[in-house]
Amino acid sequence: MDFLMRKMTGIEGPIKNGVPSDAFLEGIADTGTTITSPSVGPDAPVYQFSLQVTPIGGAGATYPVVVKSAVPRLYIPMVLPGIRVGVMIDPTNPQKVSIDFSRINAGSPAGAGGPGGMDINFDASGQPQAGQVSALVGAVRSGSMPTTRGSADQLLATGTHGTAVVTSAQPLGKTVRDINPNADPSRLNDPMWVFTVEVTLPGMPPFPAVFGHRVPLTKLAAVAPGVKVAVAVNLANPSQEVAIDWDQSPIA
Repeated sequence: MDFLMRKMTGIEGPIKNGVPSDAFLEGIADTGTTITSPSVGPDAPVYQFSLQVTPIGGAGATYPVVVKSAVPRLYIPMVLPGIRVGVMIDPTNPQKVSIDFSRINAGSPAGAGGPGGMDINFDASGQPQAGQVSALVGAVRSGSMPTTRGSADQLLATGTHGTAVVTSAQPLGKTVRDINPNADPSRLNDPMWVFTVEVTLPGMPPFPAVFGHRVPLTKLAAVAPGVKVAVAVNLANPSQEVAIDWDQSPIA
């Protein structure tokens, strides 16, 4: 099945005897295609990536490569121009490159996983294996993955408003009290969660974001992948600074 998907979409598959290296991600173009398979999970979007590949160990000149790849949905918020990604290079044809999304910003082919040591795998049904989403939480807890900065109330007052669809959500094991004991007393017991979402703003194509955010106790039952929420975004940092308007969420 994976082989047929690759042939139909032009995706570069695993490279036999590939040489591990890394690359700078210069640009991303949406192909408008999604695929579902055990290796990438459900409804993974296919993008065309413009890369500047660095040969292993820095030996040799950096060179450009354009490649198509499906991105597992849990990695979407981290796949942005300017990051470095792990790649495998075909030793017989350096223009044949496959991307290893588990090594986002790993720093070198020997780096351990992506941000926060993440290395998310999928089972045969296309779902993240048990405990793998927790790696995303660990990245936030460790500080290696950013969370919403400043006051969510301020962002709701000054940001650009739109909607977002939750792609993943998991509790951080902390409450507002743990993060900010001086917050509104009515919110101190609200749990903090880490979210990945796909944001839609007026006049802009959808884009991914990842952030930590409180969840009111009365809204816990409504938090799940696929749920649409009202949001406000700081356009200066749209993939990291997002606030959920819980008074208007979830959106039917």
